[in-house]
Amino acid sequence: MEMRGLLYASLNSLLVFHEVAKHKSFSKAAEGLFISQPAVTKHIKELERKVGMVLIQRGKGRFALTEAGRVLFKYTHKISFDLLKIEDVLEDLKKDYQGVLRIGTTESYSKGLMPKLLSGFQASFPFIKISLDVGNSEEIERNLLSYKDDLGLIARTRVSPRFESFPFLREELVLIVSHNHPLGKKNMLTLKELRTYPLIIRAKGSTTRKIVLQGFKEVGIHPSLLIEAGSSEFIKQWVSEGRGVSIIVKRAVEDEEKRGIIKTVPLAEDLHLEVAFLCLKGARSNPAVKTFVNFIENQGKKLIKSDR
Repeated sequence: MEMRGLLYASLNSLLVFHEVAKHKSFSKAAEGLFISQPAVTKHIKELERKVGMVLIQRGKGRFALTEAGRVLFKYTHKISFDLLKIEDVLEDLKKDYQGVLRIGTTESYSKGLMPKLLSGFQASFPFIKISLDVGNSEEIERNLLSYKDDLGLIARTRVSPRFESFPFLREELVLIVSHNHPLGKKNMLTLKELRTYPLIIRAKGSTTRKIVLQGFKEVGIHPSLLIEAGSSEFIKQWVSEGRGVSIIVKRAVEDEEKRGIIKTVPLAEDLHLEVAFLCLKGARSNPAVKTFVNFIENQGKKLIKSDR
């Protein structure tokens, strides 16, 4: 047998041969494969041509595999079995990956972090569609508790026992000022040095707000609050116009700092956010949630680091 000829035989022809040999009938193979009997005959003739040997002895009321046919049937039986197994596995995977995964996160992460993370995830798992909700930390927790969202990416000082937490990032908080602000010349500042400067702070419900106010409380001063804002974009705009100073996640202002719109100044106090993905306990049994959590634990941090 010239094996090089068999290498160029189509998979379809091999599978047609397997059906013919299994049923010992061209007509039954045609019925099982939902093709015409002439099409079956054409596949067998083409396979025999490429192999260079007769595989089936046929005539009136006579059907028999040649020695070459019996050898080939043994291997096509294994090919057919493996293909059916592959098809079952892929169908199971497709069922697991289909559906919508609802993720809640804050405004700054929805713009600066999630696009890179989600594009990487969907490149690997295109069957899972993502729905992204934006809100503050308290709103995201409420959405998880009400089953509106499956996962939430937020910074928390503590985690409710109703949630399962998957640590993701440790974010530094820095002072931000306009490009010509006198504090922008400092290499480092303490919270006490900010006592007299009008501070723009995040609105209630923000974890950043809680950490900043707790930091001022620990050093025994009350900051001069100028305005509360629910949007980090609003804060950055006001700061860039010299209307006040603010303390915000360093990642959120990297672009503005590169463009010279805002300056950042490190703080002597260690103010930072512990950022994690949260889901209700038991929610990881959801195949889409499980797939996403596995992705962020194995690849997500690498994606974020490569983006910086």
